[in-house]
Amino acid sequence: MVSKALVSIKIGLKLHQYQLLNDAVLSNPLVERAWVFGSRALGTFKESSDIDIALEGQALTLNEIALMLDTLDQSSLPYKVDLLIKHKITSPELLAHIEQHGLRIK
Repeated sequence: MVSKALVSIKIGLKLHQYQLLNDAVLSNPLVERAWVFGSRALGTFKESSDIDIALEGQALTLNEIALMLDTLDQSSLPYKVDLLIKHKITSPELLAHIEQHGLRIK
């Protein structure tokens, strides 16, 4: 697995911002795997770009996602975060994008 410092640089976050993501989302035991996708994974992000993350975990629920998003909303992270449960994604194109271009962060 790539170091937190390297991942944070690649997706355009400061290390303390990545740590906020880690604390609110990645450290959750229901999250088995996670990928950043979209502009932050492709390296085409702008300073104001949101952070798109696909999560894998059979026990993940929409309620759990809502709790994670609430934690992020209350944090000092200055970016909007979109969290998707990977096995609930119905778009083949989006799944292919995540598989081909997603940056695995857990």
